[in-house]
Amino acid sequence: MTSHKHPLGTVAELGEQRLRELDENLRGDLILPDSEEYDDARNVWNGLINEYPAVVVRVADATDVASAVRFARNTDLELAVRGGAHHQTGSAVVDNGLVIDLEDLDSIQVDPERQTAHVEPGTRAEDVLAETQEHGLATPTGSAGSVGIPGSTLGGGIGWIRRKHGLSIEALRSVEIVTPDGELRTASPDENEDLFWAIRGGGGNFGIVTSFEFELYKVGPMVQGLGVFYPAAAADSVVETYRQVMSEAPEELTTMLISGHVPGLPPIPDDIAGEDAVCILGCYAGDPEVGAEIVEPLRNIAEPLIDMSDVMPYEALHDLGTQMYPWGRKYTHRSVFVDEITDEIRDLVLERTEAAPTPMAAIGVWSLGGNIGNGPDAAYAWADKQYMITIEGNWEDFENQPTLNWAAQTERELRRRGAEGAYSGFTGVEERNWEDWTMQVYDDNYDRLAEVKAEYDPGNVLSQNVNIDPDED
Repeated sequence: MTSHKHPLGTVAELGEQRLRELDENLRGDLILPDSEEYDDARNVWNGLINEYPAVVVRVADATDVASAVRFARNTDLELAVRGGAHHQTGSAVVDNGLVIDLEDLDSIQVDPERQTAHVEPGTRAEDVLAETQEHGLATPTGSAGSVGIPGSTLGGGIGWIRRKHGLSIEALRSVEIVTPDGELRTASPDENEDLFWAIRGGGGNFGIVTSFEFELYKVGPMVQGLGVFYPAAAADSVVETYRQVMSEAPEELTTMLISGHVPGLPPIPDDIAGEDAVCILGCYAGDPEVGAEIVEPLRNIAEPLIDMSDVMPYEALHDLGTQMYPWGRKYTHRSVFVDEITDEIRDLVLERTEAAPTPMAAIGVWSLGGNIGNGPDAAYAWADKQYMITIEGNWEDFENQPTLNWAAQTERELRRRGAEGAYSGFTGVEERNWEDWTMQVYDDNYDRLAEVKAEYDPGNVLSQNVNIDPDED
């Protein structure tokens, strides 16, 4: 993925005087390839990504963001935005370009009486939950604690309370955003409404959010959690029961079925770690005693390898996601949506799990429905689907291509059986610069999104994403 040109060559072409002027205008830090902080600033969650930016601006405020955007535009440097640095496609960094690093924008202000939170974009889900759960409150976030707030929110935000409280974008009240012209704007239902519609599902195509205002909901701090692993031999029965239960499940219950293996994590015994398995994870966002009764059918399908289901802190579910997908492992995750888990799709999921070239690979089936899509109109295209399927290539060795090929082929096979669409956070890795994911992610919203893109980013400065070309007509 790395280009042949050395980033120091790009720095030399920019010139010392130009970089000095940029540095003098910053409250934050200018990080160049010879800086001590450089390797940290280009480091991202996905160990498959190894990009070398020429300039990193670790911003201190929105004014720094605007200065960095103008500098990138005036020097024709490709621009990337590093928030939580979790986006698995690697779009948070760019070779020989400029990275706006939001790491130091990490303030979280909770108003428990109004049930709102103002959150800066250098935060991750675990940071926000640590503050809100002190008051028994939460906003929908990504499903792992390590997921960054900006990337997951702007793509939709599919978390553990999605069926009860919707996606992250449905809890979003307003944002402060620096658009590519260097202006700081407010976007909300009452101000720059077109921009507010577009960012809720249109990703980072329109500007760089420097502050999110979220609505908070009463959740936890203790919830009924579900975590049961069944042997792969029971997979048919597990999937059948799963789809039956979720077809009638109350909106408080959000679940995920994973066809893969037993991870080697505490408190899992060593003697079953690595065994082929089908797992059901879940959260009941309501009275834990009621939740225990609701999840009972999913805990008694067969003799489990291990059942960790219990009343637990809501934050613990996100901690589990962080442990299951640790920083630095290699990842390629793809996605599709379906209306139902047909027998044909069930069989394919199980067959493709067996065909995976690495034991860490898995296929996830995420229950949707409930209150997803019941919020204000947004640019997220797939709110009416009942399931998302993720093809998860996870590995640590040095042989990349077999897993990349497996994930791509599995996605194609699912689409041949009626699956469609894609979630912007799960769009592969190796093909992000040329494969056309845009219509899969944005679907019928694309034309309207292109019009908004033309208004706020006519030069396509923000292109390191599932990109929307400005409508020049």
